[in-house]
Amino acid sequence: MPTTIQQLSEILQTVFIKDAKEIGRSSGFIQRERKLNGASFAQSLIFGWQANPEASLEDLCQSARVCGVEISPQGLQERLNSPEANAFLYQLLMRALGYVVEAHGERRDLLAQFNGVYIQDSSKIELPALFEREWQANKSGQASLKVQTVYDYQQGRLDMAFAAGRRHDCPLQTVTLPAGSLRLADIGYFKIEVFEQLNAGGVFWVSRVPARAGFWTGEQVIHLATWLQDAQEDILDQVVELTAQRLKCRLIAFRVPDTVANQRADRVRAEAKDRTNSQLQPETLALCQWTILITNLDPDQATVNEIRCLLRLRWQIELLFKLWKDELSLDTWRSEQPHRILSEVYAKLLLALFQHWLFVLSCWDTPNRSLVKASRLLRKHAFHILSALSHFKTLCHCLQSILPTLSRCHVQKRKARPAAFQLLARTFP
Repeated sequence: MPTTIQQLSEILQTVFIKDAKEIGRSSGFIQRERKLNGASFAQSLIFGWQANPEASLEDLCQSARVCGVEISPQGLQERLNSPEANAFLYQLLMRALGYVVEAHGERRDLLAQFNGVYIQDSSKIELPALFEREWQANKSGQASLKVQTVYDYQQGRLDMAFAAGRRHDCPLQTVTLPAGSLRLADIGYFKIEVFEQLNAGGVFWVSRVPARAGFWTGEQVIHLATWLQDAQEDILDQVVELTAQRLKCRLIAFRVPDTVANQRADRVRAEAKDRTNSQLQPETLALCQWTILITNLDPDQATVNEIRCLLRLRWQIELLFKLWKDELSLDTWRSEQPHRILSEVYAKLLLALFQHWLFVLSCWDTPNRSLVKASRLLRKHAFHILSALSHFKTLCHCLQSILPTLSRCHVQKRKARPAAFQLLARTFP
């Protein structure tokens, strides 16, 4: 069911007042009751960084004054730079992720046939070496936090899970999704057992294929490069049985322009050069000339061009990560103190979630929405929302006046490189 403004107001009050106070005490961050409790601390950070993602300690102290708390920059620094603050903000973030906020999700384009369009990917945030044990280092030796994200492009639902940066994406993927929904993920999530689980759950999927994958012809396996080297057509579409597990699926291959093929070849050569003891295989270069996909969608459900459009939709989660890093400064900070840095990361992830909830209720049903423009406009209202937070009716009125302005933040149509909403509308009959 779509979330109403009244329901969102209840969630915001619960997370930033009730839950924050409770977790502040249970986490050991708040030892005795005072004006700076779990609620006022979290609100000061999240709304202070909402107003200015690069806010200084002095700026955050101004945010605290809106909460009725007088604190010095040194006092705030002391509280930020502590393991207890890290634990408090992490637990509050995990609690907040348990609340569901969703849009109406009614569409009149290619996505109308699906019960949700779930895009999964991850993004890394490098952390100080102090956290190497908790968030194990990647191959370069840098401690990092992996933010594993599942994002429903259709109804706006957002979920995050956290892992050490060195963990591979494949074992971390989500396979329990609503029947009739569509799942999109990058090639790093390619796993036959997962596709079989999605099939069993009635979930549709589209995926790119690794270069060395093969499929069965009778009782023999033929590799993709071998199959494509004699292809006379620029577009191939057929049912195959893929890999040793003989996954029955639809394989689609379309030839790319020479400029794209050359760019891909340059990239794979560079990647092979960076890897030690790695030899570039000829079939890898040959496959640079093609985009190869597999799916369980039948031709009557989606044409080749529509499948290509769905594949491009996966890029929307990359734009979400870019929004968090560019507009919320998720991976930059003004301090070199490790625990303060981690506190800021957790607080800004909470901010990203809070901001996303407002987008879901304001502009999500607008196909040509611009989240970047909406994020910049929302900064101007950060302290308005903070001032209204403790009074339910005032908060409802505040959101009712702010959210319609976000719905008018649009992406302009483009001729050369059409935006996602244009492609989805074009492919709809």
